[in-house]
Amino acid sequence: MMGVFVILLRAIGPVTHKVMSMTRWREAVAAAGFIKPETYVATGNMIVESDLDMAEVTRRMNEIVRALGLGPGNTAIVRTAGQMQRLLAANPLPEAAAANPQALAVYFFAEPRPDLKWVAEYAGSETIHIEGTHLIVDYVTPVSGSRLPAVIEKKSGTVTARNWNTLKGLATKAAAREHGND
Repeated sequence: MMGVFVILLRAIGPVTHKVMSMTRWREAVAAAGFIKPETYVATGNMIVESDLDMAEVTRRMNEIVRALGLGPGNTAIVRTAGQMQRLLAANPLPEAAAANPQALAVYFFAEPRPDLKWVAEYAGSETIHIEGTHLIVDYVTPVSGSRLPAVIEKKSGTVTARNWNTLKGLATKAAAREHGND
């Protein structure tokens, strides 16, 4: 059965774009047999269709990224269209999502069950919500001024984050693909 997957690459930016453009990534993913690869904004987001399971999609995406010249720090983290839709629907911090969605970060972990016990004891100014195996963080100050991103990775493992606007766009596009409305 064909599934819709969202691929989130970790640590993508201007330096990595010189090594692997989004066009090259789409072309390589299509050549590997994935259906209708579509990138979303230039920060390492892709929606694909495949009859593979999530573990195999993840494994193959990481192979593709390595073959295109990126290193192990540029991990592909994969979610199903349904997982993205559930995160969006949960909307645990609705005021922040409405007022300042670019400062509301959703953290996606590479490990299926990251250690999130430390969150209960975190004493920073940010509001942190655990939603399943994801963290949703409302940054009161600019993210660049926060020590929290480093803490998250140190305590919970390999992770990538997307702001609420990006989550909303990816979840909406993936849902449309899932329902044949792309």
